[in-house]
Amino acid sequence: MLKEELAELFNIDSESLNVNEIDKNLLASLDTDILSRVDAATFLPEVLGVYKKFVSMKQEAPVGMKNELFSTIRNFAKEQADSGNFVESLVLYRFLAVKSELIADDYSAMGEVLAKSELSDSAIRFMNLYEKKEQNKPLMFITLANFYNLQIKDYKTAIKYYERYLQIDKTKSVIYTITANLYAKVYGDESLKDQIFYFEKAYSLKPSDRLILHGLSFCYEKLGDKLNAKKFYQEILKHNPTNIDYYNYGAFLISCGELQEGHKYFKYRFLIDDENLKYPLNSETDKRWDLKSDISSKILLVHYEQGFGDTFMYCRFVPELKKFASKIIFAVQDNLFDLVKNSPLISKDIEVISESELPKITYDYSMALLDAPAVTGAEVSTIPFKDKYLEVSSEKINEYAEKYLKNNRNLKVGIAYSGDKNANYNGRDIALDEFNILTGIQGVDIYSLQVGEKDFNPQITPLGMTFKNFTDTASAIKNMDFVISTDNVILNLSGALGVRTIGLFNKQTNFRWYKLNGEDVGWYKSVKPLQVDARDNWSFVFSKIVNILTDYQKNNL
Repeated sequence: MLKEELAELFNIDSESLNVNEIDKNLLASLDTDILSRVDAATFLPEVLGVYKKFVSMKQEAPVGMKNELFSTIRNFAKEQADSGNFVESLVLYRFLAVKSELIADDYSAMGEVLAKSELSDSAIRFMNLYEKKEQNKPLMFITLANFYNLQIKDYKTAIKYYERYLQIDKTKSVIYTITANLYAKVYGDESLKDQIFYFEKAYSLKPSDRLILHGLSFCYEKLGDKLNAKKFYQEILKHNPTNIDYYNYGAFLISCGELQEGHKYFKYRFLIDDENLKYPLNSETDKRWDLKSDISSKILLVHYEQGFGDTFMYCRFVPELKKFASKIIFAVQDNLFDLVKNSPLISKDIEVISESELPKITYDYSMALLDAPAVTGAEVSTIPFKDKYLEVSSEKINEYAEKYLKNNRNLKVGIAYSGDKNANYNGRDIALDEFNILTGIQGVDIYSLQVGEKDFNPQITPLGMTFKNFTDTASAIKNMDFVISTDNVILNLSGALGVRTIGLFNKQTNFRWYKLNGEDVGWYKSVKPLQVDARDNWSFVFSKIVNILTDYQKNNL
């Protein structure tokens, strides 16, 4: 009944006033939009009453009376929109469109209400009319920019209008900041210079704004401008820094190779509300070592944290912790227990336990493994065991080869292209298809070291299904002439085993990798880093890998 009644009212005035430039098709579309969304159970009776009462108003009515009425209805329409009664608001604006000369604000208000009603096409048509009618250029540009940004999510168009606004008004730091963030959202790291341009403009107007300082520090870091990144990270620390700020600064310093200074701040990771950065012994906070008091007569539990790769990278420091406590107990993930315990890195006076054994263990103090560099005073020049520090018996290596590898003289190349999906930061994983170029090299056998592999290539032998634990994985790796891996556990394990490895790094990398040029990564002498020149440009990297493998064949086979 309500729809029919509204339809009849709309038919009384089926055309907008010419001056409003709302053509018959647009008005008909508006009517259809309204009638398709009207709900008799919730529609406000007062709105229908207003329309019915004044629908018969003639153009000849006194101007003063009409203007007062139109002003009242306009305010009523805005109230309905603010209350979320979008259909009611559109009905009232529809009345104004056929009875009065609209003001510019009416078009933008209708566009916003239509957008909130998920009627984007109609909304944009009204905003186009708004752009034509609005005489105040700065107001017009900012209104359109906000509309496309907040309502339509058309960020490219929003950028265009924000930039036109900034050509007129250069005094609003928030608009510069919004524009910088939209460049990041739309164009990602390819737009770092644009982001920096707008953040710098915002900074010149509001140098203490934390969002601006964060934007500049992150952008400069991604651009590789360590000097400016450090400058803005330090600025952040002057303006009510949070635990996340301290942690970010610590990670940045570590990425610069400043291990000791970085670890002063890296410890704040445990104070952040992030499940991946929690202290590994939640119930044992009273036993947490402060990393500096004398515990020479105490038993120290060193507990792994984060992923398998972190355990492999940082376990090298455990032997150096012996000088701080009377006994070291090293807790590792169950799957790593056999490999770590039986490696020459671990002497008899270090007790290695698996995670499942922890409830049975008695100790005096605990520490997280990734704090070991801070405790031992390590700098990049003194990182221990860069050659290798993990090992697996020759018997296991040979046994694995006999069971699972091809018995020929071909070059054996193991690949790993993805890690934990929860930690796929900055596109570190690579599609298996990128490795197809390697399968065409004569005299080379490609083996996949991925566990839980879903993508398969018949020219690549999958080994992941043969791995029961990391001793099996290590046995497979030790049989390889080369390992080619992204930043994941295989890369760290291969480096720790001293196997010839090519590390594949995207444009942005994890903060641990402070050295990505030359013949090694700093942490591991056997790992040669190859980094893309532009994000995801893996073809550039794989052409280098082909040359490395073919040159090795010529010189060694």
